[in-house]
Amino acid sequence: GTGKKKQLSDIVESFLGAAYLADPSGYMAVGFLNEIGSCLPNVEGVADPTTSWFAGEGTCLTEGYPLNANSGWAAELTKIEDILQRKHGIISTLQTKAAEICHLLSKQANCQDRMKIFRLDPTASLLLHCALFDDSLDEEYNSETRGLESFANLRDKIFHVGNAALQLSIISEIYHLYPTNTSGDIHLMKVALMSHDSLAYIFVKNGLHECLFDTNADAHILMQGYMEESDLLGAKVWANNDGWMIPGGLDEFHRRVQQYYGDGMCKKLACPQYMGLAAGRLWGHGQKLEGKASEDLQFSMKCIVGALTLTFGLRDAWDMLRPLFLELTLMSPEELRTSYKGVSDLTSNYKKGKK
Repeated sequence: GTGKKKQLSDIVESFLGAAYLADPSGYMAVGFLNEIGSCLPNVEGVADPTTSWFAGEGTCLTEGYPLNANSGWAAELTKIEDILQRKHGIISTLQTKAAEICHLLSKQANCQDRMKIFRLDPTASLLLHCALFDDSLDEEYNSETRGLESFANLRDKIFHVGNAALQLSIISEIYHLYPTNTSGDIHLMKVALMSHDSLAYIFVKNGLHECLFDTNADAHILMQGYMEESDLLGAKVWANNDGWMIPGGLDEFHRRVQQYYGDGMCKKLACPQYMGLAAGRLWGHGQKLEGKASEDLQFSMKCIVGALTLTFGLRDAWDMLRPLFLELTLMSPEELRTSYKGVSDLTSNYKKGKK
């Protein structure tokens, strides 16, 4: 019955989790999927020949995906690049926007050298341009956007990579930071960091929306309005706690940054900035915002994550994005439930559960 199928799927997912924790390269997890007959491509592995069944290339965990090694992908990317090169206005705008986001991420993660790949590698450049092209093409086409459907379709595929990559990165971060967390705890912290509202807020708060192709999109204006309103409400609460959400204020914030992440992160997280966020929601909005305020922005965030993951691999991509999220990991699940009770519906939706 349905219950037994659910139990079996839970077992498979648990095994995959254990395989990934045992072997962060991903080869063991991919090997397990290959053994049970998954739809993963049959590619040559680079694992230790003594454990040949743990084989799988292109997991995107430690390095980017070799798109040009696949004839189908290479042909598709060449086709899209040819179309895009004829759109002079669009490609010029995307080149400017790509330079802006590379500069922004370089400041966040000190990765200037790695960002040079977007100027030197045509495939990496195309992936980033695609991630930043947020024109929906739903309106009546003009001469510039006509014919870009394949470009938009590629963006949809990059989104799925980014969604999975971001989820794995965040859950892994939470798991290692709070190893005694229950399943309910992990779910609560995951949605606190990854809800559509949180991602849209983080995206706009850090100026990433200004790097998108369509800088005049309605979602940008809507989210900025919500953010300003929620920041004012959150700031009043923080002021009562000496500059942060929980007792001890800024001193406690700095202590936790030092304890959890060491000296290297202290300068990057000098002060908390997400005062408008409340456990996956925005202050003053205990439930999810209207879709048009956050859907497109969170989609763009995941597209950017996907482009970075396909270019560099998950480990390096997360290094670049990690500073944007770490502030939200400093409160424990129980502190989230206590501090935001009645403020965010998510604190009551995700109970602690069993150990």
